[in-house]
Amino acid sequence: MRYKSKQELLADIRTEHDLLCARLRDIPKSRYREQDVWGDGWTVSDLVAHLAEWQSMFLAWYDDGLRGATPEMPAPGYKWSEMSKLNRAIWAKHRSRSPALARADFDSGYRRILDIVEGLSTDELLVPGCFEWTGKHALAAYLAPNTASHFRFAIRVIKRWQAGRAHPGRPDQRLRLTKARPPKSTKPESRTRRRG
Repeated sequence: MRYKSKQELLADIRTEHDLLCARLRDIPKSRYREQDVWGDGWTVSDLVAHLAEWQSMFLAWYDDGLRGATPEMPAPGYKWSEMSKLNRAIWAKHRSRSPALARADFDSGYRRILDIVEGLSTDELLVPGCFEWTGKHALAAYLAPNTASHFRFAIRVIKRWQAGRAHPGRPDQRLRLTKARPPKSTKPESRTRRRG
């Protein structure tokens, strides 16, 4: 989705977050560990942990960029072309986490991202090159796939599961950034925020 303003981006993030949270509230806690919500064995808790981990990765990229460090994107040891492998590693990493801890991480990451978005201008969010670490892309190109777009995806997965139609795909094939995904290789010259 192409955003025209900070307000439009914030509205999309908040709306999709609220819709996802409403959907999660409607699921009895006893079903949070029910398998095959997505692919082969994923639970609602796994899905929430997945969203939280991608929020955390975005926050790490942002923090690294502000410090002048080179963000390791999408994650240390992984390339954009290795999304299936990375998503499977995320699933394995959080598999034993309690639903409450997964949700707490998700909520914490969401609040921090909202604070960042609220503190930036429309230009800083939507104009390519305002942050050198984002290369020729706007910050929103990294932000939206880890918030609003990812929330929409999770809502679709949960709806299918609740309707008794678990998605036939495997999470290691599908859980990835959506259309706004950054390019496969981003090699910014400097990683600090431009001022001007």
